[in-house]
Amino acid sequence: MKLIPKNTSEDYLEEAEVQSFNMKDYFLRYLKYWPYFLISIVIALAAAFIANKFVAPQYKVESKFLIKDDNPNTGILDLTGLATGRRYAPNQLSNESITMKSKPMARGTLERLDFDVEYYSTDQQIPIEIYNNAPFEVEVDWEHSQLTGAYINITWDNPDSYILELSEDIYYKYNPETGRTIEYPSPFIKMKAFPFGKWLEVADLKIKISHKENQQLPTGEYIIKLRSLNSLVSQYTGDNLQVFPMDPTASILGLSLITKNSQKGIDYLNQLMDIYLEYELEEKNKLASNTVDFIDNQIAGVSDSLGFIENRLQNFRSSHKTYNIGSEGSAMFERISELESTLAQHKFKKEYYQNLQDYLTRENYNEIVMPSGLGIEDPILNTLIENLITLQSDKSRLLVTLTEASPSVKEVNKKIRDLNGSIREVITNAGKNTDQVILDLQNRIVKLESEFSKLPFTEQNLLRIQRQFAINESIYTFLLQRRAESAISLASNTTTNKVVEYAGPGSIPITLPYLTNYILAIIAGLMIPFAAITLIYMFNQNIKDLKDAEKKLSVPVLTHIGKNKYKSNLVVLNEPQSGITEAFRALKTNIHFISPKEKQVTIALTSSISGEGKTFCAINLASTFSLNNKKTILVGCDMRKPKIFGDFEINNDAGLSTYLSMQSHDLSSVIQSTKYENLDILVAGPIPPNPSELLVSNHFELLIRELQTKYDVVILDTPPLGLVSETLEILQLVDLTLFMIRYNYSKIPFISEINKLKNKIGQPHLYAVFNDVADKELTYGGYGYGYYKEDQKKSLIDKIIGKSSRNVGL
Repeated sequence: MKLIPKNTSEDYLEEAEVQSFNMKDYFLRYLKYWPYFLISIVIALAAAFIANKFVAPQYKVESKFLIKDDNPNTGILDLTGLATGRRYAPNQLSNESITMKSKPMARGTLERLDFDVEYYSTDQQIPIEIYNNAPFEVEVDWEHSQLTGAYINITWDNPDSYILELSEDIYYKYNPETGRTIEYPSPFIKMKAFPFGKWLEVADLKIKISHKENQQLPTGEYIIKLRSLNSLVSQYTGDNLQVFPMDPTASILGLSLITKNSQKGIDYLNQLMDIYLEYELEEKNKLASNTVDFIDNQIAGVSDSLGFIENRLQNFRSSHKTYNIGSEGSAMFERISELESTLAQHKFKKEYYQNLQDYLTRENYNEIVMPSGLGIEDPILNTLIENLITLQSDKSRLLVTLTEASPSVKEVNKKIRDLNGSIREVITNAGKNTDQVILDLQNRIVKLESEFSKLPFTEQNLLRIQRQFAINESIYTFLLQRRAESAISLASNTTTNKVVEYAGPGSIPITLPYLTNYILAIIAGLMIPFAAITLIYMFNQNIKDLKDAEKKLSVPVLTHIGKNKYKSNLVVLNEPQSGITEAFRALKTNIHFISPKEKQVTIALTSSISGEGKTFCAINLASTFSLNNKKTILVGCDMRKPKIFGDFEINNDAGLSTYLSMQSHDLSSVIQSTKYENLDILVAGPIPPNPSELLVSNHFELLIRELQTKYDVVILDTPPLGLVSETLEILQLVDLTLFMIRYNYSKIPFISEINKLKNKIGQPHLYAVFNDVADKELTYGGYGYGYYKEDQKKSLIDKIIGKSSRNVGL
């Protein structure tokens, strides 16, 4: 037996090193499936195109709003010293942005807009909202439960009556007592005509549908949707409304709203800015209004007293015929009146301090009156109260989006409590000082009254009445003056902020939803086949990635053999122009390269399991050698499943089994010649009961040695290595072993067994051949470009996606 020297292919059989991750190879793994990616993307884009036909267009409307600090010195008139506006914190723009997006602001805006009924046209593929353009109007009784949140069809074929249909399966029932909505199955409404202009009350629905003036259409079909105020507030405080600074160096806020009806969005933004300015002016006028109300209450009591005393004075003069006071009494009257007027003003201050103390105790800061508005010029007290009102305003802003438990609100509450204590301390001290002044004035008045008793009795009574009248008149005059100043300040207040640019027409549909759908379609078109291919690679244990398999193999790969698309397994003999024939020629050349100096060679073909194509490859490899004028014999060693005889149309009555079992002693009697020159066949013969014993016997080894003396090439078609044990014994008798790996059939774990056969068992001259490889995986020259015969028969679709015809014969 001739064996190849071990060192002839030592370098070629070096075990492949473990290579790191190669992005290029990873990319090429998926690139070969590009037709599937292309088809997937085209289908996804078509689906996105169809979906966009059923998406209502969206519009973006914008406006600009100026936020600026309120300077008290810019007021038109300030006679009272009242603060004319709010003081903003450094994060002013952020606060105002949150306020504009707050639910109270949205609720106030929506209460002035007729958004509770949405009207839709049915002229297009999907319902399109028609704001203010419907030929009828719907009035909703929100004191009654209503079906909201879903479409209600309105149709009519005459201008007198209409038919109402609940077309959705699920509606949302609005409860007017709680203001909430709950999911509600569509109730049944009998199909009948309802008159226009009259209230309709059926199935938790109370509405009145009327034609607009001069728009009584003879026929029509529209859709309406009822919207509760709470659902509208949630919609218009969501992500569709954005409030943002236009520039870091400016205090202008930009407002943008994404809406399905541009005019509706314009109306909302404009109304929102107007409501904001009204709220701002209302907050600025709060102090002046509190001052006017407080003075009005005081004036009412003084006015009654003044009128009563005036009547008493007239009656006294009439009854006593006394109209003039003597010079001494007149001088005394003037001194006492002056003191009593001053005393009345300090008593007024004392009363204010007591009221302010009560407000602070009850923490009722909304009714506080600024001291300066009542003529109390205490700079410390005025500043403290102004700061308290500012903090209370800041707290109100924070509570729009936060709760009492939030850290920001807790911090403001702490500051308010500290200011409350400071103000109460100042009030206590001011009250003590006022009490001392009042006591001093009262003592001085008492001294003057002792001199007053020396006057005549009638003159004393007249002076007493005149004193009461003078005191009330001076207080009344003082209060009227303060009220006039407060009223002027109230009337002169204007909003600090202003609208820079109202939202207006000219909005065009934004393409973002459509573009997003196309982008998502492309992503889906890429990800679906990518995920499918990845899952196939993960869960399919069949060998499909040849490059990856070759990297894992510790043995060299001699060639790749394509799919057999012919009816016969004798491809080399019958189809010399085919790509498969060229692959076997390449295999023969590589074998000569491995053993260039050897004249005779013995080759065994094996595999891990049955069905990997070793018989097909053995037949065609033997045919290739015979066509190269090499005297070749093909031995069928798989006596459990004999096959070769059928392809060559010879009998299997006698063969290897009969010779090894000594039923035939003449080797030439069991070798059959074929109709092809230089090619003989030793078939497996009848299936014996003990094939393993026959193959491992000395008689089989002697047979191989004898064949080697008669033939240039001996090819053994052995049983699968993974199923029987005798194959390992056979491999010790050959010069080289070809291990067949079938594409998309052999399992990935088989590679480990092949490596084990080489590295651990010590089978050095072992080589791999990939069989039944898909066209797109073939790499030998010319294949797939119309060079070989089978390429000319392939259809365009087959060439694009590499569609396989039938599997290679086994």
